[in-house]
Amino acid sequence: MRDLGALDAAEAERAAERLFEWMSARLPGTVAAYLAMEDEVPVEPLFARLPGWRWVLPRVEEDGSLTLRDREVPRERHRWGMEQPVDRGPAIPVHEVDLILVPGLAFDRSGRRLGRGKGYYDRLLAGRRRDCLAVGVTVASRLVELVPTEDHDLRVDLLVTDEGVIPENQSGETSPR
Repeated sequence: MRDLGALDAAEAERAAERLFEWMSARLPGTVAAYLAMEDEVPVEPLFARLPGWRWVLPRVEEDGSLTLRDREVPRERHRWGMEQPVDRGPAIPVHEVDLILVPGLAFDRSGRRLGRGKGYYDRLLAGRRRDCLAVGVTVASRLVELVPTEDHDLRVDLLVTDEGVIPENQSGETSPR
């Protein structure tokens, strides 16, 4: 796979704006977001811009599982460097989530994603409802021809980039996993 280089701030800002536009056209629900690392598109500014949505955030537990917590929970730095909610308050069941925003180091146009190799998002996506959309959030410069996958790797239903939504004609139905 080619070297993807640093994330361009202007491209990332445009991608977040495209995500805002896409989400604004939908009925609010519960969205599992993420707190971006330096090589991911920041989505946290959307929390205030889309107040009708219920925002939950991932937390990596000591046993290696991923739980979801309300965005208002105080945060801490995980030993791997990402910010996450502290272990306080109830975990939000994934079946309550209507939309999952999925970061990635790279994506291909078929929805395959290159993550950080721990499988957290694959397990989260495997537990979601059939009508819960998984949306990859990235910049067009991070799209590659093909992301190699293994049997446990799950695809996102669509991608939002600085150049638009892929596929543009997404009807709201989830793609085969």
